[in-house]
Formats: sequence, C-alpha cells, structure tokens
Amino acid sequence: MDSHVSKTSGIVIGVALLIIGLVGGYGIGKSAHKDNSRTKDSVSAISKAADLRANLVAMGVEHMQLTDQAVDAALDGSPNADASAAQLYKNGTDLGAAVGSIYGKDAEKTFNSVWKLHLDEFVKYAVASKSGDDAGKQMALSTIDSQYTKPLAQYLAKANPNLPEKTLETALGDHVTMTARMIDDHVAGNYSAETSELDMANTHIAGLMSTLADGIVKQYPAKF
Repeated sequence: MDSHVSKTSGIVIGVALLIIGLVGGYGIGKSAHKDNSRTKDSVSAISKAADLRANLVAMGVEHMQLTDQAVDAALDGSPNADASAAQLYKNGTDLGAAVGSIYGKDAEKTFNSVWKLHLDEFVKYAVASKSGDDAGKQMALSTIDSQYTKPLAQYLAKANPNLPEKTLETALGDHVTMTARMIDDHVAGNYSAETSELDMANTHIAGLMSTLADGIVKQYPAKF
C-alpha cells in the first residue's frame, strides 16, 4: 500500500509540473533543470518516508507472528521451540537497530534491553498460564507494565516530541493485553479465538509502527 502511495504521488507531482510547463512555455535552461531537481527531491522524500513506514510496520507484524509461533511452540513442547525463540529475539534486535539508525547506539541499547524484558516476561506469563498460576500471570504483567510499557513510552516521547507519552503508553498497553489474550486462548485450546486475536494484534501493531514512522518523519524532515 505504501509503495502504491509513493508511485501515485510521484505521478501526481510529475503531471502537475507538466501542466505548469505547458502554461508557462516549459521555461529554459536552469529554470527547467531546477524544476526537474525539485521533482526528484520530492519523489525521493516521499519514497524514503514510505520505506521507513513499510519497514517498521513489517517488523511489527513479524513480531506478532513470531511471538505467537514461539509461545505456541514452547507451550506445546515442539522441537522447533528454540529456533522459534531465536527468530523472535532477532526480530527484536532488528527493531532495535532501526531505532538506533535514527537515535543512535545508546537508544538502540536501551530499546533492546526493554524489548527483551517484555519477551522474557511473556514466557513467564505463558508458563504461569499453562499451570493455572494466576498470581504468576499477574506478576509478569505488572513487571511488563512497570519495566516495559511505561519506560518505553517515556523514552520514545522524550526522544520525539511528536509522540505523546500517554498515547504511546495506551498503545503499548493494548499490545500487551492482546498478546496475553493470545497466550490464554492457546492454553485453553481455543485456537479460533487465538487466530482472531492475532489478526487484531497485527492490525494494531501496524498502526502503532506507522504512527512511530510518521513521528520520525515529522521530526527529521531533512532526512525524509
């Protein structure tokens, strides 16, 4: 979808400039070259912004897919459980690298630490859910809230003034709730509900990542 928007926007810009050229006799020399340069710059900027959004959205949706696969494999004792977990953690460091490419290595390190914590706590949540340990489930969720949801929302809002902290905290909290429901559905053997929850979680995190991308583009217009 983003690629289509990029191509369509480029065509619109080109047509607009063509009409202007017909009315004004196209112009000559440096004037024509200047218009052409501006067109290329505009198309390039649209493409870069679209690429950032597409990459973050893809990694976000991949995170949900891999989380579901890794947790299911672990709960079911599947032989590919370790491999699934490794893919999940790699997706996390890929997201961290994307954050680091914008905000630097310290930001990447901070993101990786917080992101890994919420993955580890969801493993604990899954184990507690399987054993019927409600206290263990609540402890995992409380840890995620205090050491992932709130700190990450604060950190991103501080790094980018275009990202309201409360909005981020709510969105990250919803992400946690959806993931917990997926786990509980699988433990209960309610696989249809698990699939439906995963679909909603995919849509939700795609929106969250798109919001992050838009905030970054707005913060650094010279880069995009």
